[in-house]
Amino acid sequence: MPKSLLTNIVFSLVLFCTMNHLSFAQTQESISQGGFIRLVAALDEPEFYCFDLMGWGKSLQIDDPLQTHTCKSTGVATDQMFYFEGDRLKIAGYDRCVQIAGSSQTTLAGSAVLARPCADNVLQSLSINASGKIQLNNTEFCLSAGADSTAASGPSHVWRTLHVTQCDTADNKLSTWQLGL
Repeated sequence: MPKSLLTNIVFSLVLFCTMNHLSFAQTQESISQGGFIRLVAALDEPEFYCFDLMGWGKSLQIDDPLQTHTCKSTGVATDQMFYFEGDRLKIAGYDRCVQIAGSSQTTLAGSAVLARPCADNVLQSLSINASGKIQLNNTEFCLSAGADSTAASGPSHVWRTLHVTQCDTADNKLSTWQLGL
């Protein structure tokens, strides 16, 4: 590998880690085991909200819509580990990708966010843009936490819905995400 290419790769990795407040070790772990996708604004939850599969452990509801939920500690957060691979947002350990609910390869504002088998599907084509919005590629739709929250089953845990909204009208407090805690 040419030295200049290696230098560019290392610089890009350092820049990514710095922008996302991650250490190199966290980045390596995120690539192989997934990592948190956290709402930047704390809202009513000082432990912040993260992408989350409904349920946990034996009560996991993999086919239910995704939600945002109190970010859990890394040792018990297997239902909160996600990672980007190309234009797919994969769910670590579950052989699933994030998919927007829709019909005929289109979606609407308010649609649910689902965990589905990874496929060549435009409703699974996602990216995080420079402003921290997770956007359905080639559309004006972004992922947003719901406006309301309620208690969850864990100690001091709360949750909100996760749905699709128009990027240009989305409340930044509900739709700006970061990779990692």
